Amino acid sequence: MVESKTNKSKKAAIDSELEIDEELLDTQYNEARPPSLPYGIVINDRPAGILIPEDQLERANWYQKELDLTTVDLTEPVTGLLLDRVRLLVLATTPEYVRWKNDEDNLGEKAGTLVALYEEYRSKLNKKTQDVCSKHAMMFLDKNNQPLHEIPIVVTFKNVALWSFKSAKEEHYRKLEKVFAQYTNQPYSNKNDKWRSLGVLYTKFKAVKEGKGSNKSFCCKTDRIVEPTISNFSLLFLGKPERKQQVWQIHETITGFESSDKLLAAGDEDASVEILPPASNPKTRKIEQIEDEDDFELDEDDYLNDDFDD
Repeated sequence: MVESKTNKSKKAAIDSELEIDEELLDTQYNEARPPSLPYGIVINDRPAGILIPEDQLERANWYQKELDLTTVDLTEPVTGLLLDRVRLLVLATTPEYVRWKNDEDNLGEKAGTLVALYEEYRSKLNKKTQDVCSKHAMMFLDKNNQPLHEIPIVVTFKNVALWSFKSAKEEHYRKLEKVFAQYTNQPYSNKNDKWRSLGVLYTKFKAVKEGKGSNKSFCCKTDRIVEPTISNFSLLFLGKPERKQQVWQIHETITGFESSDKLLAAGDEDASVEILPPASNPKTRKIEQIEDEDDFELDEDDYLNDDFDD
């Protein structure tokens, strides 16, 4: 087939339009920007846990549509899915940082805004007016360790809830690393955060009163994370090729999350909760403070196979 002169001239014009200055291929123009992700809210009440507001469930593309929702009184009533016993993956975290408490009456415009990274500011921390926080990008899983949603959810832990979760999480990962070494007959070694993100944290949160005298209030503490063993290792570590690849692909959706300076400067979406539309689910309930709660005895074998049904 003979190409006409007209087609050749059109092709030459297109090639000329697509010619790109090679300087623009330089990596100096690359920049990791923090993604805009749905969020969950840590609830310091009884029951304690993570509340994912209705509109954030939609943003995360939560797969299950029929949900038992809970209404919690924050700065205004917020309705969403309250998770107090849950399987989760921590994909990434930000360094701890200090922000002003969300108290506009006393702090004015600086309420809820960033102060500094915690390590740089810890000696000057004022617990009465400032919070220590860290953002966690998470995936919540079903009983088969399959994602319950498409887009990762950011949960900001602060103060008691942060230190409790961080301590329990770190202990869990160290045990997971030791079991991995035994399971694979390899020398023990600590792993990086991406490797650790394959570890399933089967977690129960609990409300515990903290403080002194009349200032005591409920805090969300990490009550238990199922301990890794040789027998349950395959249920608590997504190390098979197809499962690992699935998690790696999710990581690509949060590129830039570790760019802490920009992410922290952007502020916390959950710091000032907006009024949400009325819940469409008639089964919603208002959270209540309960003075007595039955202790939750955890049988690890049953716990790994149940569906959180009471």
